[in-house]
Amino acid sequence: MPDNIEDLGERRTSPRIDLEAERIILAWQGENGEEQTDDGICIDLARHGMLIEYKNSFKVGELLAITFNPDNDKKHMVKGQVCRTTHCKPKSFHIAIQLI
Repeated sequence: MPDNIEDLGERRTSPRIDLEAERIILAWQGENGEEQTDDGICIDLARHGMLIEYKNSFKVGELLAITFNPDNDKKHMVKGQVCRTTHCKPKSFHIAIQLI
């Protein structure tokens, strides 16, 4: 192990997303078939899934588009399918999403 922490340079080559309760933009098809968008919060992100917090629930199987860094040049979108919704407190749901 290197003696100096500065010798531990970044070895990853893929883009990194800083996630400390980061604001995200959610997009989905509403009941009328029109696209709906709203803000949510990313709680956790893994290789195949993520956990978000949102004020409403989603149906299991519903498709979502999630945009990270929506207000700057590091904007990045992923798509996923809802696999679980848990009611946490009034107007707060934790939604587990499988990335596709």
